This record gives sequence, C-alpha cells and structure tokens, in this order.
Amino acid sequence: MKKWLISAMGVLSILSAGQAFGIEGVRVNGFLTAGATYADTAPCQGDVACTAGPGRGLVSQDGNIANKVGFTNDSRFGLQISAKINSKVDVTGQLLSRAREGNYAMKANWAFVTYHLADPLAIRAGKLKLTTFLISDYLEVGYAYPWIRPPQEVYYSNPISTINGLDMLYRVNFGRFSMLIQPYYGASSGEQALVPQEVIGAVPETVVNPQTGVGSVQPSPPGTVAYTDFTADSMYGINVSGGTNAFTLRAGYLKTLVSAPAFGVSDKTATFSSVGGSMDWENIVLYSEYFQRKIEQGANAAFPDQKGWYATVGYRIGKFLPNVTFAKLEDNNNPVGQGYGTPLAQSSVTGGLRYELGTGADIKFEAEEVKPLDGTRGLLIGPLPAGKSHVMIYSVALDLVF
Repeated sequence: MKKWLISAMGVLSILSAGQAFGIEGVRVNGFLTAGATYADTAPCQGDVACTAGPGRGLVSQDGNIANKVGFTNDSRFGLQISAKINSKVDVTGQLLSRAREGNYAMKANWAFVTYHLADPLAIRAGKLKLTTFLISDYLEVGYAYPWIRPPQEVYYSNPISTINGLDMLYRVNFGRFSMLIQPYYGASSGEQALVPQEVIGAVPETVVNPQTGVGSVQPSPPGTVAYTDFTADSMYGINVSGGTNAFTLRAGYLKTLVSAPAFGVSDKTATFSSVGGSMDWENIVLYSEYFQRKIEQGANAAFPDQKGWYATVGYRIGKFLPNVTFAKLEDNNNPVGQGYGTPLAQSSVTGGLRYELGTGADIKFEAEEVKPLDGTRGLLIGPLPAGKSHVMIYSVALDLVF
C-alpha cells in the first residue's frame, strides 16, 4: 500500500493512484467499496432485561450490521471532480453515494474553492471536510487505509463530517519534514445524529391500529433506530499535522455550539480534541489515535463526555498486509444526574488481512471481537443475551480507486 502524507488535500493524492478522466482542465476520479458483514450474536432489542431473547437481529447501534449477511454498512461509491480555473484559483467537489443512506442516493459530500495566495499559503471556502482524525480527509476512500472500517471506538465519536465555512492551509518544509497548519471557522447544518437507546423513548413513533386504521403517537420502543437533526454553530478549531514519507503526526481541537430542536437543546458548548500518528516504514504499518469529548448539559444527553483510543500494527508480506487492532471506548468523567447522558464503554480486538489486487484495488477480510463494558451496551443496539460477553463481527470488502 502506498504511503501518503496526511493533509487537508490528501485525498487528491490517494485518488491519483487511479486513472483520471480529464476534459479541458477538469479532472474526474472515483472510488468504490463493496462490503459485506455478519455478526454471530444479536443483542436483545425491545426487551432491555433480555428475558425474551434476541429481537429483530440488528447488532450495531445504527442497525446496519445484523445477525445475517448484509451489504449496506460499508458499501459506497464516490466521484471527485477538480478543475483549475487559473494559476491562483481551483475548485474541488466530491459526490458520494452510500448504501446505508437512501439506497445509494447521491449527495455532495464536499465542494469548495481554493485561492492560492502565495506558496505555501492557501485559503479554501465552501463545504469542507472536517478534519478531526488522521484519515478524515479520505474517510470514504477504503483503499487508502488498512481496515475495512476505521475503529469505531474513536471514529464514531464525532457525527459532524463537514462544515460550511473557510479554512487556511499553511505548509512549511524543514528538509524532509513537512508541516501543515490548518485553522478553520464555520458551521454545520443538516447533520443527523443517532439517538442513543438510553433516550429513545423521547422520540415519538406513530403506531397504526391494523383493525381501525387509526394511528396514535407513542414513545419509540428500545431497539428503534432513529436520528435527530442538529446544528453546530460558531465552530472554530485548528489542526496541525506533519511528517515525512515514513510517518505522520497530527493533533486537533475544536469548539462549537450544538443545538437539537427536537430535544429542546440550544447553543450548548461542545469541545473535541484528538491526537494521532501513523507510520509506514519498510514493511511495518502502525496507526494510533486518542480523542476526548466534552459537552454541556442538554446536548450531553445524546453526546455524553467520552474518551477513546486504538492502536493498529501490521506487517507487509509481499501483497499481503496482516494487521491487528486494539481499541477501547471509555467514560470521560461524565457528570451524573438529571439531563446528562450515559457514557458507553466497550473494547474490541480486530484481526485483519489486506491483499493487493493490483494498482488501485484491494480485498480485505476482518474478524472483530466486541465486548461491552461497565454494564453498558457499548456500541451495540442493546444488551447481550445472558451468558454472552462479546459479539463477533465478520467483514469482507473490495476497494477500488480509479
């Protein structure tokens, strides 16, 4: 797997591994992941006490991984379009289609204009990718990293993927070491957050009587997958990353005001910080990240204070890259009391194997053991049946860039 330096424009380098289609200065690249999942145990949805056994077979809290073979969790398709307007201005956009969202409905994942003030300074404006993790810039491009999906103990923690605003990219080189400083400001609207099972009863559901045809509004039962709209206003932050061809280090911080009208939440302060690093040296591949999240009461009901980490180590043997990932999600001294959410806790161990199928293509296999901790459901949709301490999730995926 080729090594790319993490930067705010890193996805352009990754997609360049494939063949671009250009017309009069317009460049089009694409990526695709086709994946399948299966979990060996279904939590107890609809019966918190687990007395009635498994429910509808859903396993992950978003319902996209189940106790049967499914193809929606990881499958996606994207097109990236870029054009150079003149020596100072260029535009970039990405169209994304995911199986989990509206049966592959295509949407503009991001779209921005870049003005190159002077080397090494540039300003971007529009719909920008929110860079909170090592691979945020190319999260959707499965070919660019060793896993089928990045460790959820860290990557689930920030539901904001893009912002409408502007950022500044300042690049500086110190010999072989390159550094990127990226302050940004903006807002995020139209986002949706998964409603935690702990407060799912606050979400109304219309139930129709099959005999009378009359509907009545009732609280949603446990095991319901529901999302709520939210906005993040007055968001500002900074990312700093740097490295060489062999390694990358990154740190970031953001602060914003979160509002969720359906839950009566308005302008609650949230902060998010993360650090991480990766190395691709000789045949050794390493990744590791850590995050902390703090949110005011109100919004805390859906986003309790959490922290988490993961570490991945792999060793390349010809076209094979066997790897193992250890991860953990924990409470971050979350307050206890009325109006505060319940922090989730879990650990996981994932064994993976990536095989290169040639330029711009790979196939991956993973087996993941997920253990809920501290009496919580972890990132599952509900508690496990009696006598079960973990769930095994098996995945396979084909990644392409072109």
